[in-house]
Amino acid sequence: MDFLNNLVIPATTQHLNLLKIILVLAMMIFLPFFGMIFGGTAFSMIFNAYGRKNNKPLFIRFAKDIIDKLAINRFVGVGLGVIPLLAITFCYAQLMFEVQVISVSLLFVATLFMALAVNFVYSFQNTFQIELLIETFKNISGLKKHELETKIPEDISDYEFDLKNTNSNSGLYAFVLLLLTAIFFAGGTSIALFSDRYQDFQNIAQMFLSGATFLNFLFIIVLSITVTGSAILFFFFSWQGGLHDMDVEYSNFAKKIAGNIAFTGAAILPVFLFLSFIMMPNVALSGSVFIYTGLAFVSILIICNFLYAVIKNSEMKYIGAAFYLLILAFGFIIMKNQTAFGTASYKNLAAINIRAEEIEKEKKGKTINTAGVNGEEIFTRICSACHKFDAKLVGPPYNETVPTFNGDVKKLSAWIQSPTKVFPDYPAMPNPGLKPKEADAVAKYLIDKVSGGK
Repeated sequence: MDFLNNLVIPATTQHLNLLKIILVLAMMIFLPFFGMIFGGTAFSMIFNAYGRKNNKPLFIRFAKDIIDKLAINRFVGVGLGVIPLLAITFCYAQLMFEVQVISVSLLFVATLFMALAVNFVYSFQNTFQIELLIETFKNISGLKKHELETKIPEDISDYEFDLKNTNSNSGLYAFVLLLLTAIFFAGGTSIALFSDRYQDFQNIAQMFLSGATFLNFLFIIVLSITVTGSAILFFFFSWQGGLHDMDVEYSNFAKKIAGNIAFTGAAILPVFLFLSFIMMPNVALSGSVFIYTGLAFVSILIICNFLYAVIKNSEMKYIGAAFYLLILAFGFIIMKNQTAFGTASYKNLAAINIRAEEIEKEKKGKTINTAGVNGEEIFTRICSACHKFDAKLVGPPYNETVPTFNGDVKKLSAWIQSPTKVFPDYPAMPNPGLKPKEADAVAKYLIDKVSGGK
């Protein structure tokens, strides 16, 4: 994306370190939330469809509670989903400054998909709320069940039918967009590790042919399954006392389903963690990558033990520990990936730092310190005897000569201190004998005066 390149500048070592910290923090916010909203939407849509098809209110209620608790609300979706992903995109744009590869473009497309997905997720969530209002209206109407079909206004019945279609379609659109977000996010972050093969990744087709992209996409899916099941357990049974309107049947149902989802994902996760490590290019490997992979692996094994205790022995006290430890495991996985990215791109980061230092030197070279020196006073006292701005005198008018220096104060100052004959129709300018700071002040005054007079 050319416009992204126009928004970034080469960063110094201090700024690069800050960008790395921001990137890790943004990943820590985005990935767990994305996993919850992606998995929450998928499972809510599945249980909702099954419940409606087979007339099972328990499944429909479970679908509603999942999307309510995991998606929370639209502002949270933007704050924990879209904004962190946008921050990740711009961090990668800075850290991959002037690198010819599609990683940043893929992350930007993922951000667009995420923004669209958020709208459909909360449309899906809102339809459940409206359906609940309609059901409440029916319950307080005083009508018996067989009377509802004949005495409820036709407009309400039609609206209820349209609402069910909207519910189904919104869930499907949200799921597809979140799926595309995961694919493009996996592509952008995976390709960034292959610094020795950037020339092989110049278009989207090459991303889809990348085994690393496909594996990391599946890794995100498994992460989403794990965090979704764990989050259902946490928000239903632990957070702020859990849901307060659950009867025994619903409680056992939710615990069984969510526990199995979480344990299945956690049990598969080490396999994908190992495969993602194996698929890393040699240029991205380092001792730190090994350490973070090991810590993530151990954390996941402990999570599996906690979840097993919840499922088999109903030891609900382990729900909070499993959820918080899963967030810690996310941290280790993110540190593994970002350490690998830093190792793979160290040559480019060094080049960025050199370029930033060059720009900084250029800025310092152009910085003019004229404190305590009045350029106008010097011009009036020395230069005005031979020069005017808009008319010939002994020398040419400044309105014609000063623009040839293109606003470069240092260049004009150097010429004033060591003048040479330029115009054959005028005599050579004598050296006015100004000190460097005085020459700088005069040059700045002349350039400001001429440019301001245009």
